[in-house]
Amino acid sequence: MKHARTVLTALMSAAMVVSVSSVIAAQDTTRPNIVLIMAEDIGNDLACYGTEGVKTPILDKLADSGIRYTRFYTNSPICSPSRTALMLGMYQTSSNGHNHRSKVEGAPGLHYLTHYLRQAGYVNRLGSKVIKRKSGKTDINVQLDERMFDKSKPKSGQPFFQQIQLQVTHRQANDSRWQDLRASKKNPVKTAEVEIPPYLPDTPEVRLDWATYLDQIEQADLETGLILTDLKRKAELENSIVIWIGDNGRCQIRGKGYLYEDGIRCPLIICGKGIERGKVLDDLVSGIDLTATILALAGIELPPQMQGQAFLANPEYQKKDYVFCARDRWDEIVDCSRVIVGKRYKYIYNFMPEVPFDAGQKYLDADNVRPLLPLLREMHKRGKLTSEQSYFFRPSKEIEQFYDLDADPWELNNLAASSEHQNKRAELREKLFQWIGWANDHGLEKAPDGSWKPKQEERTARSR
Repeated sequence: MKHARTVLTALMSAAMVVSVSSVIAAQDTTRPNIVLIMAEDIGNDLACYGTEGVKTPILDKLADSGIRYTRFYTNSPICSPSRTALMLGMYQTSSNGHNHRSKVEGAPGLHYLTHYLRQAGYVNRLGSKVIKRKSGKTDINVQLDERMFDKSKPKSGQPFFQQIQLQVTHRQANDSRWQDLRASKKNPVKTAEVEIPPYLPDTPEVRLDWATYLDQIEQADLETGLILTDLKRKAELENSIVIWIGDNGRCQIRGKGYLYEDGIRCPLIICGKGIERGKVLDDLVSGIDLTATILALAGIELPPQMQGQAFLANPEYQKKDYVFCARDRWDEIVDCSRVIVGKRYKYIYNFMPEVPFDAGQKYLDADNVRPLLPLLREMHKRGKLTSEQSYFFRPSKEIEQFYDLDADPWELNNLAASSEHQNKRAELREKLFQWIGWANDHGLEKAPDGSWKPKQEERTARSR
């Protein structure tokens, strides 16, 4: 706790208590450094988001010294499509980067986010030497004929953009590091203190797995402190804006890889130079909006390719009524689903309902990736799960899923067939399909009857 206070005191004293629009005001011509810290595979599971049992003092103080967003959505629940959307500032379905690790050639005229920052005088840095694990991951599906990051160091007074990946929260196949970390901690997360979602059975095994996941969150908090201390030591923190996000949802069933809230709703904290302090916002914002915001904070005009809206340093900012996300191929599992999320209601359309949620994916069946899956499958087989807990193990998906997030935040009650909700369901369905056409979705095509369906080549695509 003392280390957390020391690190964040420096950051808070560096933050100017002014409106965000002043970041690019005429009287301050120095462009801010922008540090993007991206933790892998996490939900809104920090103490400052109300999560029980976990301690994240660095990130809690970071949130107190800036703005915490409670409804930030990544544009895909899978890592490489999510990063592709973020790095291009456009939907991965629009850029043809929607299939996991597909490595497609980008269309002429497309550029990475870092191209525009470089043009404005920024040096683009990748990773941090103070993090033991590799922290320079890119993993972008769309390949362009330009360098994404620079090897050179910024000159004196030159601003920089730095992307740092925290992989400690990522589950690796046949890797015991999660268990090793828990065994090494003096005060691991207490299993009795964690809150288990109702779509999981409350068993000792589930509690232990959830607490072990939160141990990694605490480690990510410590690594964030190392990064901030390093920036302060280099005298770079004072002129920096720090952005802390998750790249996609948590590494649990119904999390990463799925369009439930646990798969696409992630933490977003922004603080530093010119950022208002102590704010909590429930604005609907997405990954491509964050890309636009990074450019706005750097004083760069939004390029034509980008489809998002800057939510800071933008006098024309308007709150969104909806955000959109997409699920496509993940490793060898070919799937296709689209979602629209509003303030209260959420609608998912599954174009391939024959593909079950539990599709037998090799990665998820590997040791230590989803260690609860064998237990849950056995409990389902023996009738030991509730209907809500068994939903994930159905042999197929329902074509439509419709949820009232206010009344049902865990998305347990599908209202797609509810007579009371047909008007709202139809409204969101129409808006979703309008977005599919507007965004030029590369995973779908129109059938002769005017309906949308997955392209034939999408159905037979396989991981390369």
